[in-house]
Amino acid sequence: KPAPAPVAKAEPAKAAAPAPAPARAPAPSGEKPVATEAETTVRVDTARLDEIMNMVGELVLVRNRLVRLGLNSGDEAMSKAVSNLDVVTADLQTAVMKTRMQPIKKVFGRFPRLVRDLARQLKKEINLELVGEETDLDKNLVEALADPLVHLVRNAVDHGIETPEEREASGKSRGGKVILSAEQEGDHILLSISDDGKGMDPNVLRSIAVKRGVMDKDAADRLSDTDCYNLIFAPGFSTKTEISDVSGRGVGMDVVKTKISQLNGSINIYSTKGQGSKIVIKVPLTLAIMPTLMVMLGNQAFAFPLVNVNEIFHLNLSTTNVVDGQEVVIVRDKALPLFYLKRWLVSSAAHEEQREGHVVILTVGTQRIGFVVDQLVGQEEVVIKPLGKMLQGTPGMSGATITGDGRIALILDVPSMLKRYAARRI
Repeated sequence: KPAPAPVAKAEPAKAAAPAPAPARAPAPSGEKPVATEAETTVRVDTARLDEIMNMVGELVLVRNRLVRLGLNSGDEAMSKAVSNLDVVTADLQTAVMKTRMQPIKKVFGRFPRLVRDLARQLKKEINLELVGEETDLDKNLVEALADPLVHLVRNAVDHGIETPEEREASGKSRGGKVILSAEQEGDHILLSISDDGKGMDPNVLRSIAVKRGVMDKDAADRLSDTDCYNLIFAPGFSTKTEISDVSGRGVGMDVVKTKISQLNGSINIYSTKGQGSKIVIKVPLTLAIMPTLMVMLGNQAFAFPLVNVNEIFHLNLSTTNVVDGQEVVIVRDKALPLFYLKRWLVSSAAHEEQREGHVVILTVGTQRIGFVVDQLVGQEEVVIKPLGKMLQGTPGMSGATITGDGRIALILDVPSMLKRYAARRI
C-alpha cells in the first residue's frame, strides 16, 4: 500500500515540471518580449522632461562661462578639465534631447484620410506618398508643425493638382501625386510637400501683386521667378478667384510663414509651370538650445540665429551704394539691401554715421540682406529665455540669453525686425 502513494505523488511532481517548459521552449516568443519591453519603458510626464531640459540649458550657460574662463586662465590642467566638461555637457544635451524626440509619423498619420476626403470632395484622383515617417524631432515641434503642414497639404490638393480631365488634356496620368517627406540634415529637419500639378505661373503672380497694390508694375517686373513664388506668403495674397472652404480664404499662407519663423525655421518654394511645385520647410531639431552668432552694438550684446547667417566681411564704404533710396552693399556683383542695426536698436545712435564695422549677411526667406554691426564676438550655443512682461512682444526680439562672459544678450528675430524697422518692403 505505501508503494502506490509515492507514485501518486510522483505524478503531480511530473505534472508540475511543465511549469518551466514554457521557459525551455520560447517558441511562442510573443509572451517573453512583451514582459521585457514592459520592464524597460517608463512613462514620464513631459513637464518633467521640460524641467530636465531647462536644467541642461542652465548647465550649458555655466559651461560657456567656464570655457571663457579656461581660455583666459592659461592653466593647462584647468583647460583640460573644462574641455572634458564641454564634451560631457554636449553628450548630456544630446541624450536629454533624444528623450524628448517623437517620430513625425504622429503628424503624418492624419494625412491619408485628409487627402482622400478632399480628393472626393473636389472630384480629383490623388495618391499621397509619405517618406521618412520615422524621422524624429522635438515633441514641441511635432505639435507646432501640425497645423502648418495641414494647410500646405490642403493647398497642394486644392491649388496644385488639376482635375483628371485637365491632367489628361495636358498629357499627364489622371491621378495626381502629393509627396510629403521628412529627413534630418545635421541639426535641422527638412520637411517637403511636393505635387505634380500645374505649378505656378510667375506672370500671373506678378499681375495679382500689382492688382492688389502689393507693389507697382516696375517693381513686379524686376522680381525673379523665385521672388514671385514667395509673394503667396504676403498677407491676404490669394491666387484663387473664388473662395473655397478647402484651402481657406487666402489668409493662411502668411500665417504658415509666421509660424515657421517663430520656430526659427525657414520656408522656400520651388515651382515649374505645368510640372508642379515643392515647398521646403527647414526647422531646428530642438527649440530649447540654439547656435547663434554673438555681435556687439556699442556695449550691448545681440545674437543672430546661426541658421540665418550666410557670410561675414569687414565694412568697406567703397562697396556701398544707394539704389531707389535704399542703401545696398555689392557682394560678388550683386546688390544686397544694407541696414545699420545700431540706428534701429540703440536710441543714442539713431542718426549716427557709421564708417567702421562688420557686415553680417543673413538669409531671410529667399533673400540675402546685410546688417552692419560694431564687433563680432563669435559663435555661441545659447539657451533661449522668454522676455519679461514689459518687453514681451517687442518687434525684432525673440528672447534673451546670458553670454559666456555673464552679460545679457537679446536674440534677434530678423523677419519681424525688418517688418518693424525697414522703411520699405524688402
